[in-house]
Amino acid sequence: MTRNNEILDVEDFAANPFDPARMAYIKPTGAGEAKRLGIVPPGIKIPDDMKLYVLHASDGRVLGFTDAWESAYGAAVQNELTPMSVH
Repeated sequence: MTRNNEILDVEDFAANPFDPARMAYIKPTGAGEAKRLGIVPPGIKIPDDMKLYVLHASDGRVLGFTDAWESAYGAAVQNELTPMSVH
């Protein structure tokens, strides 16, 4: 894990659970909107009315999307990010 190109050890990681650099946001988004925003790659076929859960880095970058909140949460945790919901 890095922060500003600095390697964080396990103790530092545990001591700073809400480090803004490690925050991730889960935002429910309609598939139609996600397609318009370019989140869903061309060629991926999903219904426009499907609800997606988009995982964003703290700086707004899209890290990925899924069709289940639990999957987005799990992806954040597995990548040592602190997930937050956005409504």
